[in-house]
Amino acid sequence: MSNILLNVNGIEVIYNHVILVLKGVSLQVPEGGVVALLGGNGAGKTTTLRAVSNLLAGERGEVTKGSIELRGERIEKLSTSEMVNRGVIQVMEGRHCFAHLSIEDNLMTGAYTRKDGKAAVAATLEKVYNYFPRLKTRRTSQAAYTSGGEQQMCAIGRALMANPKMVLLDEPSMGLAPQIVEEVFEIVKDLNQREGVTFLLAEQNTNMALRYADHGYILESGRVVMEGAAKDLRENEDVKEFYLGVGGGDRKSFKDVKSYKRRKRWLS
Repeated sequence: MSNILLNVNGIEVIYNHVILVLKGVSLQVPEGGVVALLGGNGAGKTTTLRAVSNLLAGERGEVTKGSIELRGERIEKLSTSEMVNRGVIQVMEGRHCFAHLSIEDNLMTGAYTRKDGKAAVAATLEKVYNYFPRLKTRRTSQAAYTSGGEQQMCAIGRALMANPKMVLLDEPSMGLAPQIVEEVFEIVKDLNQREGVTFLLAEQNTNMALRYADHGYILESGRVVMEGAAKDLRENEDVKEFYLGVGGGDRKSFKDVKSYKRRKRWLS
């Protein structure tokens, strides 16, 4: 495996001192990889991303066990701005744009931590417009009056303005039309292959995520229930039945499916 950029080791996350949300989650993201966190609503995907980017405190959450390392350095105690300085940027679920600002002003807010001068920032802006030509045509429009797809592109574009090494992408497909989702994922692939940006993305659209990721982790009720190369997960019968909408039946949870199948084997 190539160099490990991010190593999450057995973390527990508790909200409001009592609610246990993550129950020993471990995962690794290699440098230059695209890793997908999969699972239904409430599985713990967003919490995992927030633990990595240190955005839990605002939600009254904290990592109470385990460790998170970026290039071998423990990062649980770093502030969000220190994380940005290390090249880790989170794109929040729900396309958070500044509604009253223009698209271009929104993008420029992503560059506020840059210390490499105006020319370098202008060059990055041009690069973002190359990836997102639609943003270029809407550059003077107020974000509030742009479409959901344009706002998602703006949110990703703003993250790119910080010159990140790693982008944490939370539910990029949520609420978007299928062809826009495809467009967004194609851009993720391009950024990964051409710019070497590493991605950790949380996504309910398992089908789409496994087409574009190298590796996947399936979460359920705050635990990793399965992991593997994306192509192996795509072909796994349980994953097909349970997450790719192939096969019917009353599916309560992946764990139930596994224990039921185990029981069936023992009984037969």
